[in-house]
Amino acid sequence: MAHSPQKRKLMQLVHVGKRQLGLDDVTYRAMLQQMTGKASSKDCSAVALKKVIAHMETRGFIIKPANKHKVQKPDAAKSKKLLMDKIEALLTDDSKPWAYAESMAKHMYKVDALTFCNARQLRGIITALVKNQQKMAKAAVVDA
Repeated sequence: MAHSPQKRKLMQLVHVGKRQLGLDDVTYRAMLQQMTGKASSKDCSAVALKKVIAHMETRGFIIKPANKHKVQKPDAAKSKKLLMDKIEALLTDDSKPWAYAESMAKHMYKVDALTFCNARQLRGIITALVKNQQKMAKAAVVDA
């Protein structure tokens, strides 16, 4: 029987949690039995698996995103390196990924990647990031 993609992902998380918490097979199966009434994650429903994951998180399991989804800093010519460093700093301050700046380049300049932006376009992206940062700071002050 094939499991749904969501259930497969949850089963995978349960097994990552088992490994991260250092649970041996007997302890793991006892926990599953106690939490769900089942001795195997494949027999559990998606709701039960979410319950197990939540329990594991209370015991110290930390879910980390896979590295394969992270976008690396684009390569840039020496003349544009300082501008790219500034973009990186602004993205880091706002906890935004490189993909955010890439999408800005596509939206603002119809350029497929930051690597293809010229210095003027990179300065425009920096300006937009700074204005967004100021807007968010202003909204935070109003909310407080």
